[in-house]
Amino acid sequence: MATDGVAVGADAEVFVFDYERYRQEIVPVLTGILRGDPTPAWLEDLFRAARPMDQWGFDVQWPRMVEELQERPFDLAGHADWLGDDLRYLGEPPAKLMHRTLMPCPHGDGCFFGAGSQTFNALHEALVSTRCLGSSQFVGRTVAPDFYRPVTDGLLTALGSRGLVVGFQWEISSGILGWLTVPETRELAERLDRLDLPRYEPTFAAMAEQDRNRDWAALSLSFVRTVATIAAGRGQGILWGNDVSSELWTDELNGAF
Repeated sequence: MATDGVAVGADAEVFVFDYERYRQEIVPVLTGILRGDPTPAWLEDLFRAARPMDQWGFDVQWPRMVEELQERPFDLAGHADWLGDDLRYLGEPPAKLMHRTLMPCPHGDGCFFGAGSQTFNALHEALVSTRCLGSSQFVGRTVAPDFYRPVTDGLLTALGSRGLVVGFQWEISSGILGWLTVPETRELAERLDRLDLPRYEPTFAAMAEQDRNRDWAALSLSFVRTVATIAAGRGQGILWGNDVSSELWTDELNGAF
């Protein structure tokens, strides 16, 4: 396995992810914003609660973005081959998942996502972080799932690439890299369990006790397996995030979620 992770950058973590809540509560709100629908009252309250920073604060930027989309809605149907129904990126992943690059819209710069949409992506991360994430496990610094090559798996690639549109943030190593559904999480746990990886009780406490001076790539991949095993047992998915923090967004939004 590759062991050339960069020593500085973002903390990579794999989270237990409430995918069903994401699909039922978060995705409809965000796709509604893209379509130019009226903003729910609870979301307007959240906008107002955001920490003010003059014109740069989300209390200003999010309402401005909503107004722009109401004037010029995003054509979700016209981008169905590029952006999935849960906002996953459907295009071809880049050869390297880290450092992250902006995936431009195939429709050009005139598209909402054409020149990047970090304001929308910040809202996506804020809602996911505060409403859908459970416990997490650190898996490395400034890494993505291609850190585990030559071990390759389509689900690992998905875990590192589904967020290439809505998960991209200002900094090239941070943001939501990707996620898996509940069945996919169970399948990934089963696939990784067949590999020769460190064995221990499938708990967060047991992961915390592991010796990190051993083969780090193998241990890190065993953490992915273990979080996937725990999540599948709870009927949840998993999400890979770099410097993704519910505490940060709780503070940014003054606890309004």
